[in-house]
Amino acid sequence: MQEALTAGAVTTFVWDADTGKSERSANAAQILGFDPRQSLTASQFLSRIHPDDRQRFNAFVRGVTPERPTYVATFRFKQLDGQLVWLEETGRAEFGDIGGLVRLKGLTLDVTARKRSADQQSQLIAALDHHVKNLLARIAVVAKGMRQNSDSLDAYIQALERRLESMADAHAMLSQNLQDGVELAELVRRQLAPYAADANTTIGGPNIALTVAATQVLAMVLHELVTNAANYGGLSTPHGRLEVSWNHEPGEAANLSIEWREIGGPAVIASPRCKYGANIIRNLIPDELGGSVDLMFESSGVRCRIEIPFEAVRDESRAKLHVASSKPPDVRLRAAVPR
Repeated sequence: MQEALTAGAVTTFVWDADTGKSERSANAAQILGFDPRQSLTASQFLSRIHPDDRQRFNAFVRGVTPERPTYVATFRFKQLDGQLVWLEETGRAEFGDIGGLVRLKGLTLDVTARKRSADQQSQLIAALDHHVKNLLARIAVVAKGMRQNSDSLDAYIQALERRLESMADAHAMLSQNLQDGVELAELVRRQLAPYAADANTTIGGPNIALTVAATQVLAMVLHELVTNAANYGGLSTPHGRLEVSWNHEPGEAANLSIEWREIGGPAVIASPRCKYGANIIRNLIPDELGGSVDLMFESSGVRCRIEIPFEAVRDESRAKLHVASSKPPDVRLRAAVPR
């Protein structure tokens, strides 16, 4: 029985109401974090319950009656080494012939892992809820803004569908990586995949995990760039190429620098047809991430340089940065996803 209690992180207790003494199973010292050579009195146990939980715990214990002899209390407990654990105590009171409390018996279970998991789950759900609300707000803004630049209803619907697919893909990535953040390399691959392939696209840069806001904004900007490249630029001809690279130099005022370069495509000029997309590329990052964008329609192909303050891209509580080497790795796209 003792081995089973230890395996389940459960300790038994008996408290005598007349003497005030308590007895606990042998594994109590391990679970409660006190010296096994010393006993832990009821008053000492009570003193180590978190102050915010102590009054409520007392109310449960003092509230037992012959009609309602049981209680279940969950509370924080401070071990001797200062570590805070969550305990769940299930007790049953025994009463004498005249109704006086004789003793309490029960089990104390260490539920720290369960509580942390539940708290983490709640945080993830809250983050996902916030993300979905932001996504819906972005969809409304995009749908409204596109109306002014659409030649026909069919064109409007087709363009909106593509943008919604791009947003949905970014949303799926965020849902799968809410704890660690979305890797920039993976975001670039996914946004380029409908139009690019290993033969015509090269991407490279250090591994950088993005925040939710940075993922959403960069996904929209990358979608506009690659759509323009596929329709009019470097990805619209068999001989065209696309290079996407990024870098980050450590420092207090460090930026994430992203370079977009189209090569070998037709001569490109800014046209009214790409006005809405160009506005997204030029304005979204400065407005929402505090960065800058230099979009150039050069005769040799479109070039775009993006600078974003690194603190707006990387959240210390969620994202992680790994620099594999001093030279950014060359990562090529795999097979393209059919349009």
